Amino acid sequence: MRATRLLPLVLLGLFATARPSVGAEPGCNRWDLEVTCTTNPSRVIVTDPFTATVTVRNTGDVALANVTLQLRGDLGAHVPAGEPAQPSTVIEKLEPGETKQLSATFKSDTVGVTRVIGGARDALGWAAANCACTVDVIGLPAIQSEMTDKDLQGAEKGIFPVGESFTYVLEVQNDAGTTVTPELKIIFSLPKELEFVSATAEMGVTVAGAGQAAESTPFTLTPNQSLRVTMTVKAIAAPASNLVQTRASIQTTGGVEVAEETESTTVK
Repeated sequence: MRATRLLPLVLLGLFATARPSVGAEPGCNRWDLEVTCTTNPSRVIVTDPFTATVTVRNTGDVALANVTLQLRGDLGAHVPAGEPAQPSTVIEKLEPGETKQLSATFKSDTVGVTRVIGGARDALGWAAANCACTVDVIGLPAIQSEMTDKDLQGAEKGIFPVGESFTYVLEVQNDAGTTVTPELKIIFSLPKELEFVSATAEMGVTVAGAGQAAESTPFTLTPNQSLRVTMTVKAIAAPASNLVQTRASIQTTGGVEVAEETESTTVK
């Protein structure tokens, strides 16, 4: 009787041991293959590209022959036109403990959670595993921006002589009530009569430039959070109209413009 009563408990213990840990994707680790899938970035604007990477590791003690690594889109994710719909590569020999990767660009035309499946299998299909990774696809964020020209003491002067340095102060704010933006960047375009000198920014953002162009490092904004950038420029010439215009384009890191701000300045 005791042995009969213990048998279900032993089987229950075996089943409990075999269950995957919380948060693990079903099928990620199977038959001597450990497969992981990652995306970068994990939040994008709709139609903005992102990179998916599948990684496979041979967890067994024998080499595997002709292991196929593959990525495929799911839940609206797809490879941009002109590229293979399901990117793949064949690893002729995967040694015990060896790791290989495959990366590809995907995008989604619809808002919501999209998914990419990364898979690996040997030539005979004895060792095979799949793993999913997701991306949060959101609509264009509600970005409010404002740019003003000021002298080096912070006063709004508006008129500057050739040879003088002054600043543009740009404020960028996320007006969305609940949504965090994807990674953004600011691209400054100066007219030929102005020259970039230097720039400072909040939140650890840096701005680098030369001549008539400058660009910030990537950043994100939480709801109602704002970022201030102060860019110093020098007037090197005066146009016939005495008016010059500086442009700031706020874009996703994938190149989708979400806001634009311009400021006209008088140079004499």
